[in-house]
Amino acid sequence: MADVRQTESGEPLNEVNVIPLADLSLVLLIILMVLSPMIMQSLIKVQSSKATAVKSLSKNPPEPPIILALTADGIFLNTVKMSDDLDLAGQLAKALGNHQDKTVLFTTDPGVLHGRFVQVLDMVKQQGADKIALLKKAPAK
Repeated sequence: MADVRQTESGEPLNEVNVIPLADLSLVLLIILMVLSPMIMQSLIKVQSSKATAVKSLSKNPPEPPIILALTADGIFLNTVKMSDDLDLAGQLAKALGNHQDKTVLFTTDPGVLHGRFVQVLDMVKQQGADKIALLKKAPAK
């Protein structure tokens, strides 16, 4: 036991040397601080828009958007009230067929039941909408 450190009076030291523990902790903290931004940056994926050729607006005016509003009074497709779901499906399929951009802007009143919202949303997707954008507030009729 020649390795045991002793005090001046000859008693063995009962203290733990914490300097290597502190050094190791600081090294691990530095490694964590360096790697954290790299890991977070690799997790964030942003779908950025890609530039396309600019079309002349005088030759091709922009298409009016397809706006679908679900209210307590009924369903409105571009401010035209639909009589039932079959009428909506037919008109929506025709409108999407005429549009190059298959995006539907969809809004609803807060009083509409969630199940009805999902049902109409599913119908819109079945009629061929590629993208559905949810609007926060219903446009004025």
